[in-house]
Amino acid sequence: MLRKALVLCLLAAALPASAQVYLGAEVGPDAFSRSAPEKPDSSGEDAFAWALSSEVSSTTLYAVFGSTEPEREMQKYLRAGVYRQQLAALLLLSEKTSVPFKELAAELPKAGGLRGLARTHKEDAMALFRKAGEMKAEADLRVPLFMVTSATAAAAPSTGTVRNE
Repeated sequence: MLRKALVLCLLAAALPASAQVYLGAEVGPDAFSRSAPEKPDSSGEDAFAWALSSEVSSTTLYAVFGSTEPEREMQKYLRAGVYRQQLAALLLLSEKTSVPFKELAAELPKAGGLRGLARTHKEDAMALFRKAGEMKAEADLRVPLFMVTSATAAAAPSTGTVRNE
C-alpha cells in the first residue's frame, strides 16, 4: 500500500513538469513561427542619418544631395554599405568641390577609396577624414535623440524614424 501511495505522489508531482517545454535562453514559444518576414534592423542607420543632418546646414545638404529629403538619401547610402565616417567625408568633399554626392559615391570604388577620390579632386584626404571623424563623433552623441521609442512608435513616419527637435 505504501508503494502505491509513493508512486501516486510521484506521478502527481510530475504532471505540471511534463507540460513545460524548455526552448532555450530568452526564446518565447512564438519564436519559431514565420508569420512576419524578417527585416534587418536599420534604426541605427536611420537615426545616424538624422543626427548627421543636424550637424550640417540645410542649404548645404540640399546642394550636396540635390534632394529635399537628404536624410533619406543618406539612409540609402548607409544601407548600401557606405560607412558612417566615409559618408561624412564624402559629404564634406562634395561641399568643398561642388560635385554632387551621387557622383562622388559612384567614383569611390573606381578611385580606390577615399584617399584616391580626394587625390582626384585635389583635396587632402587625411584632413577630410579627420574632420569627418569629428562630425561622426558629434552625430553619434545625438543618435539616441533620433531613435524610435515605444512611446513615439505610433507617431513615426513610414520610414520608421522620428526626428526629435
